[in-house]
Amino acid sequence: MIRRKTWRVRQADPALQYIFRQELGISAVLAGLLVNRGIATVEEARDFLDGSLDQLHDPFVMADMDKAVGRIRNSLSSGEKILVYGDYDADGTTATAILVKILKRLGGQVGYYVPSRMEEGYGLHLDALRRAGREGYRLVITVDCGISSAQEVAANIDEKGPDVIITDHHEPPGELPGAVAVINPKRADCPYRFKELAGVGVALKLAQALLADAGPGAGDWRQYLDLACLGTVADIVPLTGENRIIVRYGLSALAATDSPGLKALMQVAGVKPDSLGTREVGFALAPRLNAAGRIGDASLAVDLFLTDDLAQAAGLANLLDKGNQERQRIESLVMAEAMGMLDADPGITSGKVIVLASEGWHSGVVGIVAARLVERFYRPVLMIALENGQGKGSGRSIPGLHLYDALSHCADYLVRFGGHAQAVGFTISQDKVEVFRRAVNGYAGLMAEEGVYTPGIELDALVSLNEINEGFIREIQMLAPFGHCNPGPVLGCRGVNIASSRKIGRSGGHLKMMIRDKGILMDGIGFKMASCAGEIAAAAEVDVAFFPSFNEWKGRRSIQLEVKDIRPSVNDRETCSPAHEGAGADAVDTLPGALDSLKRMGALAHMPEFIAAALKRFAVVSPNFVFTGDLKCFATEMVFFGGPQGKVPQIIDPGPRDRVGSLLALAGRTEGSMILVGSPARAVETALLLNRSGVRASFFHAGVTGSAGDVREAYINGLVQSVVSTYECQGLLDIKPRTVILYDVPYSPEAMDRAAGEGVSVYALFNKEDFSAGIEFLESMAPGRERLAQLYTYLSRLRDPELVDPEHAAGFMRAQGLTRAGIHTIAFGLSVFSDLGLLKHSLHNGGYYVLPDRVDSKRDINLSAVFRAGQDIKAAAGNWWESLGYAGLR
Repeated sequence: MIRRKTWRVRQADPALQYIFRQELGISAVLAGLLVNRGIATVEEARDFLDGSLDQLHDPFVMADMDKAVGRIRNSLSSGEKILVYGDYDADGTTATAILVKILKRLGGQVGYYVPSRMEEGYGLHLDALRRAGREGYRLVITVDCGISSAQEVAANIDEKGPDVIITDHHEPPGELPGAVAVINPKRADCPYRFKELAGVGVALKLAQALLADAGPGAGDWRQYLDLACLGTVADIVPLTGENRIIVRYGLSALAATDSPGLKALMQVAGVKPDSLGTREVGFALAPRLNAAGRIGDASLAVDLFLTDDLAQAAGLANLLDKGNQERQRIESLVMAEAMGMLDADPGITSGKVIVLASEGWHSGVVGIVAARLVERFYRPVLMIALENGQGKGSGRSIPGLHLYDALSHCADYLVRFGGHAQAVGFTISQDKVEVFRRAVNGYAGLMAEEGVYTPGIELDALVSLNEINEGFIREIQMLAPFGHCNPGPVLGCRGVNIASSRKIGRSGGHLKMMIRDKGILMDGIGFKMASCAGEIAAAAEVDVAFFPSFNEWKGRRSIQLEVKDIRPSVNDRETCSPAHEGAGADAVDTLPGALDSLKRMGALAHMPEFIAAALKRFAVVSPNFVFTGDLKCFATEMVFFGGPQGKVPQIIDPGPRDRVGSLLALAGRTEGSMILVGSPARAVETALLLNRSGVRASFFHAGVTGSAGDVREAYINGLVQSVVSTYECQGLLDIKPRTVILYDVPYSPEAMDRAAGEGVSVYALFNKEDFSAGIEFLESMAPGRERLAQLYTYLSRLRDPELVDPEHAAGFMRAQGLTRAGIHTIAFGLSVFSDLGLLKHSLHNGGYYVLPDRVDSKRDINLSAVFRAGQDIKAAAGNWWESLGYAGLR
């Protein structure tokens, strides 16, 4: 029987999708996938696709990092004993191993301790701190725990126990521990931008800081990426931001690891390094590590990571494998008993939250069983293992119900608790279980929005099978690594036929099928979908939701559709919404008219309007300048430098990664602002960014067909808070905003001067990276002698005469290192060559007919009026930028 799910097609804003497609050179589908992942700017999209380790934030931005490093430095220099206090899951054990390795590398006397899940439970325990003090430890550093241990830390201080440093990633309670340092990116006062690090990620940041503090030669933190990747994937934190970078580079580090322990773990799990991905880490390696903490001794996992002995590594890996087999056996028993309880009392599953409690359950597996019940019943599940009047519980949730918040609301009934939105752990007295069940269900009934309890599947796009080929899949793989909050894209194909199907797998639980769409046949595999076989066979046509991937088998690669849902075909508008940019009324057009305004300008929409205005100037100085784009929308005359420089703005250099945050902070706190940017595409992108962040914004640029008066009226009447405009659009100068934000680099002092007015606060948010990009744009507008020589060599190879495609020629120039080269670059070069009598050229169907002239002598390039004008504009901009303090860029 097919379990009905609500299908929804996510709709990307068509203007932003178009901008990504044009500026990144990617397909409309991939551009839409990026938009649907919440990526809001071209820079962010480029970082997502090409993210590097250099993009990781400075660890010293994290609150208390300097305190922690200072205290650890003192311990290392004085020879104090340091204890790393870990947690018993894969996140905690990998974090423990990283910190032990780092401290030993720096010469520390280091030990570690991982509490027993069965005997002690989660968190920092006072008895363990007392024992550490008796054993001579003067500093205890927690990893992946401790944020909820204010009482234990306070008692330890009263007893003059060892100093404590907390490193954790779980949700902080109202009262933080009074430790020497509390490192947690989720602290309300922590300025660290990325909040979703795993416990091992926080430990890695501490490792970065310690090695940076120790100076050159102390070691490279990158050698710990294998462990950081393993712990991050295992803890199911969002694979976005820094987590995605850690895992992206960590997977290759793990595949190539020289750690005997990690090699032995992969061997017993049957994982081959050349096929290692997040799925193998999450479903093969992590369970063996977690099993040690759930039902055995988590120290086995730490020992495995720390050992350099091959034989010991093999022995430890085998113990972990056997422990995982035992965990599976115990889990099956608990699952069977839980299902028996639900069958006996069906009313339990009709509640908002399923709460089950029983004596004899192993507390180490109730979390896994809870996750399986969530998958089956689509309800948050809290499982409690009772023993001697106390219960140890674990819970898993569904999207839309924040489980940590729910437990916080019911804290009066709990001894202790911790966790985050989707997973929690807690301790409860047996006599409070019933009242707790009523309280948590009451909270869920009030807080969960309508529709939360209806399972659904979100499609990223609707496609046909003929669109899916190897190139399409390779492009989708640019979004990897996939995981929590960055899932593999789910695509939909409607009205297809199942040509054949058969059950496969050890117990026949999976469904292998051949899917036909308009003559195209593709393999499909539906895991745990064998029960759907009869209904699928009876349907004339079906709708299929799937993730396309490559299937490797015996050295052969083929395309395979991993089927996520399948149903008899239905004709509902909810699942036939278009997924391509500008797809009509069903597309989510946040800024009406934005897409049309960009398409109207073509390539000019994606370069600074200053550059486009300069192109028009070239047409004035030389009749040989002809351009394939439409320059009519730009002013006939524009002053290029020489005017007065007015009010100097307050320059806020936010650094390379913080400009968006600075913009939102400034725009959000002012009642009226104008934001000045370089290009039309940037104006639209920034207005979209502001609107989705809660700041009502409109845009204006040279390609907008409406009058500036419409925008002015909306601003004056308070319909919008901010107007985003290009520098060269002067029709909005009289709206008198209270704040002007120079978001992009202005290319002339006149542009900055126009922004300044009486009583106006002017802020500049550009930085050195933006100036460097500006230099690249100027060079593409007016290449120097060497670049023009490269273009001339390219043209000389052509037949006589030849139709030149400016896009192809621009691609050649980009390959030579002129990174911003475009059709404007080719127009400039051809005009210079025509000025010098080296060739003749004319426009033809978007390209140029080029006829070289025979030249017997060298020509002085400065005889070209276009060349002189371009170099003058370029030099003036560079000189002015240097006067602002950004020297050495040219």
